Amino acid sequence: MGQVTLKINGYPYVLGCPDGQEAHLQALGAELDARVSSIRAQVGNLGEARLLAMAGIMLADELADARAARPPGLDSAAAAAAAERIARLAQRLDGVASKLARA
Repeated sequence: MGQVTLKINGYPYVLGCPDGQEAHLQALGAELDARVSSIRAQVGNLGEARLLAMAGIMLADELADARAARPPGLDSAAAAAAAERIARLAQRLDGVASKLARA
């Protein structure tokens, strides 16, 4: 189990994460810190809990917008099936290309 110390709004937060995910968690923490800093610059220091809550709400709103903009019917199963079909097509095209190269 990995451990990362994130600095958000000047305060350290020690979080655990799966091994190998430390850099990803650092990047997420940096994004949250940037959001909190932006909010603080606009409205002042409202206290740590309020700043974090506002940043969380803003991120949740962006996530909701992204989900709403996603084409209907596109879910992870459909995406996986499409990726599988593309992989099979790529294999077939490689086979055709090999045959053409030998001809």
